Amino acid sequence: MQITKSENSSWIVLTLVGKLDNTGAAELEAALSPLLTGGSVALDFTEVEYVTSSGFRTLMVGLKQQSANKGQFVLAGMSAPVRRFFDIAGLGRVFKIEADVQTLIKAGA
Repeated sequence: MQITKSENSSWIVLTLVGKLDNTGAAELEAALSPLLTGGSVALDFTEVEYVTSSGFRTLMVGLKQQSANKGQFVLAGMSAPVRRFFDIAGLGRVFKIEADVQTLIKAGA
């Protein structure tokens, strides 16, 4: 998985490319952990191919930690198949999921 960090307005955006599988989950955890300090973090899923259970676990841990620090944790730009993975796993309602990162940043969510 390729992970690119950028800052836009008050948001830190991690753009993810590839598969959020065992390897990708470990890479995401390493990139994400230092950012979960209570600010605004968005993950851009536009180029994510699929998510496995280890990927879901990493995202859940991130959400829990960011929520404990009173921060925002938003997923954006999911393709329909990836969104279905979340819905089937029952996580579509757990995470805040936006259509795309640009809309999220403009809205200041």
